[in-house]
Amino acid sequence: MLDENLPTFYLRPSSDNVKHHASVLVSQYGSEAAPAYSLRHPDPALPGSKNRYAVALYDSYNPEILYGEVLLIPEWTQPTLSQEEIRRNGGVPPAPQPILPSSFVIQLYNPDQQIQVQQDVSRWSATPKWVFEMPQQSFRQPSVSSIDRTQSDPTASENTPKLEFKWKKDGKLSKDYVCSLSGKNTNPDGSKRKNKEPDITVAIFKYLREITMYEPNLSRVEMEDPKGLEVVMLLSAIVIREVYNGHMRETFNVSDAPRRLSGERPPRKSSDRTQRPHIDVSTSQAPLQAPFPNQTINPRPPPTDPRSQWEIDAETIRLKKQVEREERQRRRAEHAETKHVKKMLEDEERKARQKQLEIDKETERLRREFEREQRQAQKNPKPPLPSRPNAGLQPGFSSFNYPQAPVQRPHSASPYHAPSPYMQPPGNVASSSTFSNRPSATARPPNGQRPSAKPCFFRTLGHPDHSRPRLTKKQSAVF
Repeated sequence: MLDENLPTFYLRPSSDNVKHHASVLVSQYGSEAAPAYSLRHPDPALPGSKNRYAVALYDSYNPEILYGEVLLIPEWTQPTLSQEEIRRNGGVPPAPQPILPSSFVIQLYNPDQQIQVQQDVSRWSATPKWVFEMPQQSFRQPSVSSIDRTQSDPTASENTPKLEFKWKKDGKLSKDYVCSLSGKNTNPDGSKRKNKEPDITVAIFKYLREITMYEPNLSRVEMEDPKGLEVVMLLSAIVIREVYNGHMRETFNVSDAPRRLSGERPPRKSSDRTQRPHIDVSTSQAPLQAPFPNQTINPRPPPTDPRSQWEIDAETIRLKKQVEREERQRRRAEHAETKHVKKMLEDEERKARQKQLEIDKETERLRREFEREQRQAQKNPKPPLPSRPNAGLQPGFSSFNYPQAPVQRPHSASPYHAPSPYMQPPGNVASSSTFSNRPSATARPPNGQRPSAKPCFFRTLGHPDHSRPRLTKKQSAVF
């Protein structure tokens, strides 16, 4: 601080925590710094703020009051025609670079006037300085004449006397800037510089952070609009700090050049060969970029500078190459998938042929074995089976006659017994009976032969002896 009694303006970050906003505080006579102005820059994310610099000075308590603003659009370098540079840049001409402008215009409001600040570089010391002029008369004189009302404002008139101010460094190695009022020329014709009055210091920009108004000398400035002079000095000092002492890419919000297309590589495939990625061919023709549903779409103004046009051309070339690369990847994936399916079909056909060969081989083996058995059977014929001795018997009955055991019944009170087929002497037993199941223990078959077992249905089926009678299906007498 040069002097705590002088009005000093401090540049501080904004209290609303917005990165592109700032606050201008003022302090005088040792008082605590209080907000005086609000400094605003456009949002860098907006398309309209690309490739340009803008700053506006608002009232701190009433944000609708705009005191002045600066809009600075730089010039750009011409694109190179060297094929080597284009080849090294991936087929795209190098991006045009901004050229630091040598002047800028400050737009004041109420009354409206434009103040042009021109940069001038000394030939001997190479120290730059920024010169601007302000009219001594800024407001119209009160008049009831309609003719006076039709006249232009004094700020736009060439006949209005003007005062010249300039910003320059306090020293060659110093970072401070001094704003001074150029001294008047005492020589009427203005031919001799020795008759010029010395410059009057009106402000000091110290450490590019605080601006001190030299109030005793401001009273010597013959102007109707001291507030306008204060706004012009503040805005010119801010522009000098941010544009001529800052980084050009950040100041003019120049977007980074897209990465080189020649260095882009397709994504690496997975090392696991068993997992094949599924590629949806139908979605390959979809738009490459889709806006988010909640994103506010700001229509970008038409390109007004070579940098914007270059960005559009570079983006067009990049998207075209990206589409071609995706098309190649899609064709490569389709070819790989076709090859994979063809290989699977060939494997299945090979397995089917191998299985058919095994079946044919087994069939041939069985046929040979069957032929060998037939040849052995022809060489060693089997003896004929013995004929059945009782071929005329009814099926299901044995050829032996078993005497029926006498059935003992209790004696009845009647002395007379009717003849019954069950009461027969042992010698008159029928040859076969359908009511007797157990042979007599004392009965012996004729010729001294041993009685055979009673034929059984299950035993007849399972016994391998062919001499015994077999059960046959009963034939119908009608059919």
